[in-house]
Parts: sequence; C-alpha cells; structure tokens
Amino acid sequence: MNLREAETVIRKTLEQIKKHEIELHQGCVACHIIFSLKQKSGRSEQDAADLLSEVLTGDQELNSELIETVEKIHLEERGMGVAFTAKDRKSKDVYLEAYFSNVLDELASDLRHYTHDLILRKLLLSYLALYLAQTIGSDYHAATEELYYLLRKDDGKNSKIAQLIARFEEKIKMQGSNIR
Repeated sequence: MNLREAETVIRKTLEQIKKHEIELHQGCVACHIIFSLKQKSGRSEQDAADLLSEVLTGDQELNSELIETVEKIHLEERGMGVAFTAKDRKSKDVYLEAYFSNVLDELASDLRHYTHDLILRKLLLSYLALYLAQTIGSDYHAATEELYYLLRKDDGKNSKIAQLIARFEEKIKMQGSNIR
C-alpha cells in the first residue's frame, strides 16, 4: 500500500467515524484507523501506525481533521473516566492490577527487543501524554493523539525530545563512570 492509497483509507475511515457509521465500542479513533490500515494493507499494527503517522505528517489538513475528530469523540461525546468511577472497589482493584501487570510486561518485552534510547523515548512520550491528559482533562488516548498531532506538526519538538534523551544518556554515563 502506497501513501496515496493509505491516505484514501484514512480519509474514508475517518469520515465513517465522524458520521458514526462505524461503531467504535468505546475504542480509540486513531486505533480504529490503524486497525483499518492494518487490515487493508496486510501490514503489522506497528507498520500501519507508522504509515498513519507518515501520511498525517505530510498532510497537515488531514492531521488537523483527525485531531478534531479525536477531540469531539473522546472529549465531547464520552466521559470515559465516569465508567471507572462507577465500578465498585473490588472491580477497580482488578482493573488496576491487570493494567499494572500489562505495563510491566510490555516494558520487559521492550527491554528484550529494543534499544535503550527507543525505550526512553517511549517512556518520555508516555509521560508527556499523561501530563497532557491530566492538564486538559481528557482520556489518555485523546491526549496521546494530541501529542502526536503536535509532533507531526512541528518537527522541532522531536529534536527537543532527542536532545533531552541525549542529556539523560550523558548523565547515566557520568554516573556509571563515578561508580567504577
């Protein structure tokens, strides 16, 4: 699937989501588009996510349209935090325990498969998305899409992240040499 074909799939899926022709079942707008790209292209989920990002980086109008849709559905139409607060304590604990374990398992897997700088970038982006979610009062998925929107819109932000990671690495190296 080339970029033009991917853009067509993205636009069509986004339009269907906006018109509520696709039922998301409380799922994420961007995730559904990624899954549509995955299904239609035969690529992996990660490749489909990369393809979405590449298309959106090259088309600021589509990038803006996606983020407007994410905001409308995640922020205006949903109260996702309400579903959690309505659970009883035992159900909340089960939910929290499961997701706590999932995060640790994912990070352990990342340690086996990826470089430390990529894992550090992932953790930094997660922190930024969480901070955005807290400050704008949205769910994490919407905040993550807001962050990705910003990164696609302004590549200078990616440079700042890379500089911060380099500073982290330098500090770790300095501390490592002091221990020996």
